[in-house]
Amino acid sequence: MRLALLIDIDGTLLDTLDAILEAMNLACADLDVGPPFRPDELRPMIGMPVQRQLAELRSISGPPADVFADRYYEHFTRIVDRGVRPYPGVRETFPALADRPITTMSTRRRHEAAHMLRVAGLDSYFQTIVGGDDVPRPKPHPDLPLHGAKALRVPPARCVVVGDSPVDIAAGRAAGMQTLAVTYGYGDRTAIREAHPDGLIERFDHLPRALEDLEAEA
Repeated sequence: MRLALLIDIDGTLLDTLDAILEAMNLACADLDVGPPFRPDELRPMIGMPVQRQLAELRSISGPPADVFADRYYEHFTRIVDRGVRPYPGVRETFPALADRPITTMSTRRRHEAAHMLRVAGLDSYFQTIVGGDDVPRPKPHPDLPLHGAKALRVPPARCVVVGDSPVDIAAGRAAGMQTLAVTYGYGDRTAIREAHPDGLIERFDHLPRALEDLEAEA
C-alpha cells in the first residue's frame, strides 16, 4: 500500500501570510485589541490556533479570545474569496499524487480548510478534509494526525505528515507517522531541522520523489 498523505495548508500548499495578517488586523480594529500585528510576530506562529496566538502575543485568553477568533474567521473567509496563491509546483504536482489517500493536517476550522482548498482548485484531490476543530488538542499533540488517519482508514504507520512548521513535524512524530518538512514556508529552517523530520523538500514538486524514497526505505 502506498503511503497516505496528511498535508498542512498554510505555508505548505498556500502562501497565506498576507491574508492572515489582514484578517487578524481587521479583527483587532473591530474589537479594539491592542496595536496591529506585525508580519514577524505572526509568521512563526502560523499553524497554531488563533486563541494561542492571542494568548502569547497579546495576553488575551478565554471568551474574548473566542470572540476574536470568530471575527478573524469572518474576515479571513472573505479575503480567501478574493483568491489564494498556491506555492510553485503545487497545482502541477497533485495529479501525480492522485492515487494516494490524502487528507488535511491544518489547524484551520474544517469548513475553512475546505473553503480554501475549493478556492485554490485542489479540493478534488482530498478524500476527506479534517480540521483543528475536530479534535480536542491542537498540534503538536497527535490528536489531529490520528484523526486524519482514522478518517482515511489508514494505519498511522502508513501515513506521512507534510508541513512547514516544527509543530507539524512534532505532531506527526507523536502520532507514529513519518514526516516531511517543506523549507519554503513559514517555519524557521533551523527549528524545522531540530524537529527531526524524516526528510526535507525545497519545493512541493519534490514531494513525489521524497515519498518514493520513504517507501523504498520501508
